[in-house]
Amino acid sequence: MKINRVTLYNFSSYVGENTITLDTHDKQNIVLIGGNNGAGKTSFFTAIKLALYGPQCFRFQDKNNRYTARIKELINHDAFLSDNVKAYVEVEIDLPTDRVHTLYTIRREWSFIEKRLQESYTVYKDHQLLADKNLDFFQNYLFSIIPPNLFDFFFFDGEKIGDFFATGNYSNYIKNAVLTLSGYDTFNIIQKFCDSYIGEEEDNEDYDKVAKLVEQEETNLSTYMVRSSDLEAQKQQLAAQLLSTQEEKESLDHQFERSGGLTVQEQEQLEAQRATQERVKGDKAKRIREFVESMMPLYITRDLAAVAYKQLKDEQAVRQYQIICNLLDVQTIQNVLEQQPVCDVAQVPALAQAISNGIAEKALPTFPLECFTSIHDLSQEQESQVVSDIVRTQHFAEEEAAQLLKVVADKKKASQKYEEISKKIREALPSVDAAVYFERVKFLTERIAAYEDSLETLDKQIAELEAMITDQKALVERLRKALLAKAKDRTAHEFTSRISQVMQRMISDVTKEKFHQIESLTLEMFNKIIRKENFVQLIELDDNFNVNLYKKQTYITRDLLLLANNIGVEALEKRLGNAGLREAAHLLTNDSIDDLRRYFSGKIVTDQISLQDDIELPLYNRVELNQLSKGEKQVFILSLYWAIIKTSNQVVPFIIDTPFARIDTEHREQIAAVFFPNISGQVIILSTDEEVVGSYRAIIQPHIAHEYLLEYNVEQGCTSVKPGYFKGTKA
Repeated sequence: MKINRVTLYNFSSYVGENTITLDTHDKQNIVLIGGNNGAGKTSFFTAIKLALYGPQCFRFQDKNNRYTARIKELINHDAFLSDNVKAYVEVEIDLPTDRVHTLYTIRREWSFIEKRLQESYTVYKDHQLLADKNLDFFQNYLFSIIPPNLFDFFFFDGEKIGDFFATGNYSNYIKNAVLTLSGYDTFNIIQKFCDSYIGEEEDNEDYDKVAKLVEQEETNLSTYMVRSSDLEAQKQQLAAQLLSTQEEKESLDHQFERSGGLTVQEQEQLEAQRATQERVKGDKAKRIREFVESMMPLYITRDLAAVAYKQLKDEQAVRQYQIICNLLDVQTIQNVLEQQPVCDVAQVPALAQAISNGIAEKALPTFPLECFTSIHDLSQEQESQVVSDIVRTQHFAEEEAAQLLKVVADKKKASQKYEEISKKIREALPSVDAAVYFERVKFLTERIAAYEDSLETLDKQIAELEAMITDQKALVERLRKALLAKAKDRTAHEFTSRISQVMQRMISDVTKEKFHQIESLTLEMFNKIIRKENFVQLIELDDNFNVNLYKKQTYITRDLLLLANNIGVEALEKRLGNAGLREAAHLLTNDSIDDLRRYFSGKIVTDQISLQDDIELPLYNRVELNQLSKGEKQVFILSLYWAIIKTSNQVVPFIIDTPFARIDTEHREQIAAVFFPNISGQVIILSTDEEVVGSYRAIIQPHIAHEYLLEYNVEQGCTSVKPGYFKGTKA
């Protein structure tokens, strides 16, 4: 893949349309882009990745609110000053398809409709617009060429490169790059899927455990079924005994009733009925008595009660008149008026007399006082009671009289029923036979109650057991299905495990030669740039894609034994590394690493190991990656990148930002001369004015296809793209 052109419109700090041509050819494989910090170099790279991958540029599976928020942040703020907000990024790439190169133009455009961000995605194939139904196919094809996570592999940030080995995940990074670029990632995808399936199955119970559980729960179900049968048999036996006892009691009751006796139950019922009638008589008599004592005298004299009611009201009016006159006499009103500042003192006596006379006249009863005589001397409570009784008498209606007559009739009826019941009880005389009957009935009644309690208890036990049997059957059924599924899973698990092992062997087989090439090319480029004699003499990639560096060191057997004794066998193996361990095993034990470990631990079990302590062993000593300086790490990683790209035979772009951030002047010249012209057919260098300048720029000058300068205007807050490079830096 090659990137021919990138166009940014109102994107990040780029205002309006800015186009950067990136096509390269033959030996002119370098595009040099200058720009100081904050000029928009990172935004340029983000635009490329965003155009290609959309939401997955930011590791989102699909468009969501967080993706929308990121896009809003990337749209230039000046774009929002327009009536029609618009921004886009467009990338033209050259992709190999069906052994020919096809030109694709990918464009992601954003606009605001009703204050909501809208994104459109269009792709042109050889200047012909792809139909919507083909967009997903193209996206999948692009992902198969360079997945989003692998695209980062080709963006080399010199400022952050020192963190490459700081994370323990760098081996996966290398693995993905090697397998994807070499076309072996299908094996890795299949292995990951199989390992994921195997990992999920490891948490489940194995087949034998589930089978044992099925057997145990089936035994429990059988026990419940036997217990249920026993309870049903007990229930049938108790039901027969209950029926026999009930029949005997019914026969006795029938015989006793024919002989004229009363059963205890009947006698209790009659006593209860007589008591009820006695209560009814008492209640009715009480109501009649209350009427006779309270309402009846007033009802008889209700005409006189009306006269008494009027007399009480008149007496109340006279008392009220006298109270008002006493409280508001002339002297009291005159005293009040004299205290008012607005009143004329001379007019106060006359005014007080007038007010007092007016109030007295207003409170004066309507009847003449000289003809009125107060005849009752009642308290307020007594007066209220008398008035209440008089009012009640006046409202006594014919319906209430009828109700009173009904009460009298109900009392008479209750008295008659009371006498009838009493007579029946008196005539039912007890006898010796009745005592025997009652004793037998009592025994049978207790026996029936005991049988019924036992049956109720059995019914509860049977119901609980049936629920347990239902649950147990469901459990057994689930376990049987789980056992069947487990049998299938075990077969699938074993099959998947074998596939994973096959994929691992295939990856190991196909990458073995690839590893040798990468190791050799990395070492070659590293030594060319680093120019330190015998600094690293061997580079090795293990099966887990971990990188190991070695340098030659001569040991004697005594040294190895002392090291094993002082730091331990594991620490010694780590110090020698895989290469040193294999070499020691070859020299001392005919390639048996297990025998070599026993030798280190002092447990010599074979005659193949020499017992002499002064044998010189030219071995390898491991060089820890984290012990390298930041500049040495960057040189090594650049060399590793170069080797991986070279061995993949893929045409991929290589973008490097601040390439000399961690590189001292001693190695910059070698990187410029050896690395940049050879790593890829398209190298895009993003440099500050302190890096690829002067002699370093002169070295790569013959290989430069395009030069651009990114300048950020602080006042306008925008980045401009200009042809050319930093002034005063020409070679």
